[in-house]
Amino acid sequence: MRTHTEPIPVQRPGPAVWLYGAHGGAGVSTLTHYLSFAGDCERQWPCGNDVENESPYVVIVARETSDGLKAAHQLIVDHHENGLASDLLGLITVASSPTLDKSVRQYRDVVTSPGSVSAHWSIGWHKFLAAASRPALPQWHPLDGIPEQTKGAAVPTDVIAAGVGIVTAIQKSLPQLYRR
Repeated sequence: MRTHTEPIPVQRPGPAVWLYGAHGGAGVSTLTHYLSFAGDCERQWPCGNDVENESPYVVIVARETSDGLKAAHQLIVDHHENGLASDLLGLITVASSPTLDKSVRQYRDVVTSPGSVSAHWSIGWHKFLAAASRPALPQWHPLDGIPEQTKGAAVPTDVIAAGVGIVTAIQKSLPQLYRR
């Protein structure tokens, strides 16, 4: 398990939340593009103990595959067992195909159970992403409000729902931020 001992070097202001890819190809790059307030912690836990310089908030991201969920589950266990200073807000699972195998769905239900993570956000299958150029994708920030969905280039509604859920989780944990 890799953990930063110093804040992750980024331009200020840094991201409000870090997305931690449980494995390569989880979807972190696309999600950090869509969600302009999120950053990629490059598969290392942020130090979490320097809230003046770095957000302590982390969301794990994994593909909905057996291996992806297993990697996410291990990260969740590691976070709980090692008492890391970062705050694990939840897990985003990203569809790996238009349909989900029953055994993978059942495993996802175990990994995302309330005793495991505080929140779970699911991103469905978006066929257009396979051919999309990431820089051409739109971005969303919470201050933009909930956009009206139109045909054409728009941030998918499930991505916005995950973004709203993450922002809400951050807001709920703010009273405890300086009580450490």
